[in-house]
Amino acid sequence: MKLSEDLITPRLRIRSHRAGDKAFVLSMWGDRENGKYMSDPAAENMDEKYLACIDGMEDEPDGYYMTAELRENGAPVGTCCAFPEGGNYDIGYCISKDHWKEGLGTEMLAALIEWIKQQGGRSVTGEVADQNAASVALLSKFGFCPDRKTRYKKWGEETYFDAHYYRLDL
Repeated sequence: MKLSEDLITPRLRIRSHRAGDKAFVLSMWGDRENGKYMSDPAAENMDEKYLACIDGMEDEPDGYYMTAELRENGAPVGTCCAFPEGGNYDIGYCISKDHWKEGLGTEMLAALIEWIKQQGGRSVTGEVADQNAASVALLSKFGFCPDRKTRYKKWGEETYFDAHYYRLDL
């Protein structure tokens, strides 16, 4: 699905994913440090099936894939997604390690939550690895609380993460 209009923050323009974003997405998510806690594979484990999923993100019928870029120069700095189901929006997000600790994750998440409210969303959930202290802290800043324990696997590896779904009621 595509956004009807871009989400604008003081420093970011968050827009629907485009095919031209593929190289940025793959480099960020496939980086061992940047994508450490993501279920997406490291670059060396990206197979044809995974790459086909990336190619389908622009026209995903069940959710929104978005790219965050700096308003000042259009440089991509992160991604986020939202999958609506029954009033809940399950989200994901990632900021490029070149821009960690600049507050861009906070800015992106604030815009995403506000947009979900405008869409009539009643709650937001996100699955986060227990070891991902930065992401747990970010969700906590917005009032998310652990909802249920889970576990997920990194694509193409035998790497598993103990995790929780965090929930925010709007």
